[in-house]
Amino acid sequence: MNGGTFFDTLDTLVDELEVGELTLRAAQAHRLACIEALMDAVGGSDSTVVAEGVESEVAALLHVSTRTASRMCDEAALICGRPAIYAALSEGRIDLSRAKLIAVLLGSEDLQELLEQAAILYAYTHTTHELRRWLLSRLPDAGDDAARKTAFDKRCVQITQDRDGMSDLYAYLPSEVAESLFDTLDRLARENVVPDETRTLDQRRADAVADLLDERTTVTTQVNVVLPATGIGASVNGCPIPWPAAWQLAVSASAGWAAWLAAPDGRVVNTSPGKYRIPMALARTVRARDQHCRFPGCHVPAARCDLDHLVAWPQGLTTDENLHCLCRRHHRIKHQTGWKVTHLGDNVLEWTSPAGRTYRTRPPNALGYAA
Repeated sequence: MNGGTFFDTLDTLVDELEVGELTLRAAQAHRLACIEALMDAVGGSDSTVVAEGVESEVAALLHVSTRTASRMCDEAALICGRPAIYAALSEGRIDLSRAKLIAVLLGSEDLQELLEQAAILYAYTHTTHELRRWLLSRLPDAGDDAARKTAFDKRCVQITQDRDGMSDLYAYLPSEVAESLFDTLDRLARENVVPDETRTLDQRRADAVADLLDERTTVTTQVNVVLPATGIGASVNGCPIPWPAAWQLAVSASAGWAAWLAAPDGRVVNTSPGKYRIPMALARTVRARDQHCRFPGCHVPAARCDLDHLVAWPQGLTTDENLHCLCRRHHRIKHQTGWKVTHLGDNVLEWTSPAGRTYRTRPPNALGYAA
């Protein structure tokens, strides 16, 4: 197969994949509309008995559990009651997971009026993870300590026994604590690799939990706190947190926390001399700016990414504009496959796939504009 034929075939397959995804999304919307119409036809879901009857019909027809049918009925009422979200799903512009996320997080009429259209537009070109972060960074900070205290009072650690000598361990923690704990487990997992290692990274993280019980185990973590000059939209490792909590972390004496003050537009910028070796201060700045791998849709945290020169040194200088975070997988892809990346200015990267498709990513800044 010659080069032209290969890329023509690749482009055709990508087109077919896109058509298949659009068809699936439209079908999901149609299914929700049918369930909603069924509920309306039998008198709505206000009556528990009526609702259970519809759920049983759905469960029997689709060969799913009653619990799954109940969830599908809830989703139908949720999505079909929001015309703009339903239209975006039926047109294939967003998938069901993003539709549900917007509908749930923007539950009140005030939030719908303020953010729904912008959220739908943002969801067109961003992952569910990015959309969640975008929405959380824009939801009212509640401003009152009572709301934060209510959430904080729900913190807990729970264990549920499972079969074969295993158990589920669940924790609901303040974001900064959860980020620091996960970073600790991840660092231990990446450091404790034995010759001929067969364990996956997830398995090594699980083993690291036991390692923490050993008093001889020590690990140094690094968590980035970004404080916007506007006083809103603070984040820790890219996770939105209340500004007062971020400020307390920033002024703490802990060596494991690195604080960054963002400009009014939310961007963290810095420059450095034209040397290949990346100064520590510049590396910290780039990681704080990017927060995760800059390949489209990838969210490997910046702390676990390589710093790649966009234009290879020495043609490209070692500056913040020519450096970006790439996880090891996408670092290899950039250098060993047909993917190309171009800097468009203002830290916007344009990736071009071997099929000729282009995708743009932006660094998540302190105001919550996810890549």
